[in-house]
Amino acid sequence: MNNTRLRKINNNIIGGDLRSSLWKLAMPMMAGAVFQDLFTLADLFFVGRLGHIAVAALSISGVIITVIMMAAIGISAGTTALVAHFIGKKDYINADNVLFQTVIISIISSVGMALIGFFCTSGLLRLFGAAPEIIPVASGYLKIAFIWSIFIFLFIGFNQALRGSGDVIFPLKVLIFANILNIILDPLFIFGFGFFPGMGVAGSAAATVISRSVGVIIIIRHLLVGHSSLHFHRSTFKINFVVIGRMLKIGFFASFEVLLRQLSLLLLLRLVTSFGAASLAAYGIAIRLRMTVMMLGFGIGSACSIVIGQNLGASRPDRARQSGQKALKYYEFIVIPLAVLFFIFSPQIIGVFNNHPEVIKIGSSFLRFIAITLPFLASALILSIGIRGAGDTIAPAVMTGVVHLGVRIPVAYIMALAFGLGTNGIWLGINASDICQGLAMLYYFKRGYWQRRYHKHRAILEQGNLIAA
Repeated sequence: MNNTRLRKINNNIIGGDLRSSLWKLAMPMMAGAVFQDLFTLADLFFVGRLGHIAVAALSISGVIITVIMMAAIGISAGTTALVAHFIGKKDYINADNVLFQTVIISIISSVGMALIGFFCTSGLLRLFGAAPEIIPVASGYLKIAFIWSIFIFLFIGFNQALRGSGDVIFPLKVLIFANILNIILDPLFIFGFGFFPGMGVAGSAAATVISRSVGVIIIIRHLLVGHSSLHFHRSTFKINFVVIGRMLKIGFFASFEVLLRQLSLLLLLRLVTSFGAASLAAYGIAIRLRMTVMMLGFGIGSACSIVIGQNLGASRPDRARQSGQKALKYYEFIVIPLAVLFFIFSPQIIGVFNNHPEVIKIGSSFLRFIAITLPFLASALILSIGIRGAGDTIAPAVMTGVVHLGVRIPVAYIMALAFGLGTNGIWLGINASDICQGLAMLYYFKRGYWQRRYHKHRAILEQGNLIAA
């Protein structure tokens, strides 16, 4: 391994035109979010050919796989924040060391997931209420996903580390390649062809694991010998408990926020389901459209997170604050026109996905409610993701818990049932939570509390026994 090879550094993040820096980071990450969504749809498309039992097995497996994703999101949140911090400080050796700690945490996490895969898949499925005919089908999928979860952890962790360093192009290329490979492998493993075994739903998991493992190999080679922003080399192959502690603290609350969101969605789904199949279908279509808008925000918010992290590391807090303000403004320029389209053309938009009159009526109502509070959702989304770059995941998690479980669910249930507003009461609950969280996050950001959280992390890192640069 050659320690003298050149390092690829994006110097525009802590200098130059801030608008250009944000968009150059955001565009590839928005594209990556779209490709990830296509990957999910491809799985559903091929598995759908096996019948409704297979689709049900994939659906319930997807809910349980959230366990892996929550852990992976936690690891990657800590990785991104600390890599951005050290790259901003131009402390490249410690940035490389963060990458190695990501590997250590991923290995430990995957061992726990593998044990679940070996012994607990059937029990988990019964806990989630899977019907007896679904359990054997879904269990095969889950066993593969959990036992080989190391490749999912490393794939996400490596990608987020490179993004935190300012390199968003290489991760996008690997993601596109891995997803294309996954789409090619899906029908081969699901249906069987030549020497490929027909594995049914489990074949979808096998295709995912293989495509992710190939992606991991490509990234490792890039880190070992490529012109990369982060390097793997012997001097950083040391376990650093100070860094691991910071990563776990940052990551725990990022994972906890996802858990709170999932719990809120499950409680909301239970209420929607009580109003019948048409309401559920309308909710499914409208919430998918809302998620599409949010995915664009994930890209801009993630770009903001990188800029905030690196500029705080470079001791440029004003530029970090400006990046949050500008990222929010740019996203508002996207969501406000979309909100107008949603409000005016809601029946036509819902009708594209389903022509049932009741579905169009209920879905149009929900889409108009969504349109009203999209600007508030933008504030909550961009700023909560952005301050992750400062290592502040506690505030977004607390706000999510208070707003989603303390405002959204009670308001939705009271308005829908006690006041007899039906599904419109549910939409009011969602609106109330979006407004509250958007305003709370805007206030929190402007007060600069997230910068105080960053300085606490920084002080602990500087007091710890870090590798000498």
